[in-house]
Amino acid sequence: MQKNISSILLASGIFLSGAAWADNSIEGPIESMQAGTQSVVVQGMTIFATPSTDYDDGLKGFQDLKVGQRVEIEYVMRDGKRYAQEIELDN
Repeated sequence: MQKNISSILLASGIFLSGAAWADNSIEGPIESMQAGTQSVVVQGMTIFATPSTDYDDGLKGFQDLKVGQRVEIEYVMRDGKRYAQEIELDN
């Protein structure tokens, strides 16, 4: 019985810690961009693109983004920074 309780508590802890990695999203126009850091600012938040960032809606990469474009970005938080998982045009 004690082993079952320990297993349940461990599984609960793993599940709850996974919630910290939950996806977030933001929509709006790109306010500014930095090619050197591959980052954009949307709604005052800086979001970094990575080699694994997925681009949709005709976007092929960071170079296709422009200031003023309306985008939707799904991102994760790691080490206090936002990293884009997906960037697509916001219709």
